Order: sequence, then structure tokens, then C-alpha cells
Amino acid sequence: MQIVPGVYLVCGYSYGIHQNVYVVRAAGATVMVDCGELAEDPMPVLKAGLARWDIPVEEVSHLLVTHAHFDHSSHAARLQRGGIRIVASGSTAAAMAAGDDRCIGYAVHRAFEPCHTDTVVTDGQDLHVEGLTVRCTAAPGHAEGLMVYEIVLNGERLWFCGDLVEMGPECRTLELGWAGGPDYDPRTYIETLRRLAHRDCDILLPGHGPAAIGFGRRILEMAYTKALLELR
Repeated sequence: MQIVPGVYLVCGYSYGIHQNVYVVRAAGATVMVDCGELAEDPMPVLKAGLARWDIPVEEVSHLLVTHAHFDHSSHAARLQRGGIRIVASGSTAAAMAAGDDRCIGYAVHRAFEPCHTDTVVTDGQDLHVEGLTVRCTAAPGHAEGLMVYEIVLNGERLWFCGDLVEMGPECRTLELGWAGGPDYDPRTYIETLRRLAHRDCDILLPGHGPAAIGFGRRILEMAYTKALLELR
């Protein structure tokens, strides 16, 4: 499904699969955000989603990994073998290279296939892919290496935020990121949400559930409030 012009949900909640996979096709670039699984192999659904919009998987040049958890990164090595370059934070890159517990394979009873990151990005860095600029913002707490990727399209700020928050039906409810990872840190999580709740975000695209279109910052403020109430 097309969320806004140039941004497609090609796998995820609308397809009966828990984890979202996004593709951005703009400014001469085609990039994917996250690709993993819990129980289902997302690749057939992903390829069908791409085909609906006439986007060959070979056109995708980069995979932006928000964090190392299995349902967000477990197909990175598979996509890399097809020629896609992997982008991640330093902590996420280290976790994926090791394939260790930071990838939470234990939670899904699966072995994580280690993957080398082609481009390691840092907080505040602008990544340029063709004519597309991706602003990288560190957002630790749910996972040490979580990175939010901001892209400005048609005058709106889009944040691909992984498990920074999880949206409920109709964006009326939200959940904070799962607390079962070895690098989960509630105090850091609160500080991350405090910092991000004071920044402009028009469209929030989470790793699970629907996108918040036009009121992303309000969702971040709600998440910060929820964290203060529940995590202290």
C-alpha cells in the first residue's frame, strides 16, 4: 500500500504480518527500511508488495536497519547477497555481525544469520543516496543501537522509527518497545523519548502497526508521557 507519495508499505500489518517493511522511492533512489520476521518468511509478501507498485527488488540499493532485533534485521544477509547495501548504527552493526543475543534469536527460537554492515551511520549524520537525504538520529533504550531515519518528502518530515513506539488500531493507542532485549534500558528510553518529543515529526512510521500521518509529534509526546508513567 502507498502511505504517501513515494512511500510504500510492502510487508507488515496490512498483509497479516507483524513487522512492517517500508520502501521509499524518491529523488532517483529506492531504499528499504527493515526486513525481518517473527514466524513467517516475509519475502514472498514483500516481493508481491513491490510488484504491485512495479518496483523490482533489484532496484532497491540500500536497506536501512533501525535495530538488530530479529523481526527487523534477520533478512539483511539474504538481501545483501542480492546486492543491497546494509546501513545501520555502530551498535546494530556489531550485533548483526556477531548474531548474538542482541538480535533476540532466543525469543523466536531461531538462529540469526550474521551480516556485515556496509555503511555505519552515527547520530546526526546525513546519509545521501542518489538525490535522497536521510537524517540519522540515535534513539537508544528499546535497543542500544536503535536509529530513527528521517526523510523529508513534499515538505513533510517522515520518521521511520522501528520499535521506538508500536501503534495500535486507528492510532488511538500505542505501546512502548518490547522490554525483553539484553540491551533494553528504561532510563535511556525515557531520555530518548523526552528528546525526540521536542522535535518536529509529521509522519511517524513504526515497525509495527499503522503510520501516524500528520500527527507524528503528538504520538511522540504521548509515548514520552506513557514512559514517564510506566518506566520510572
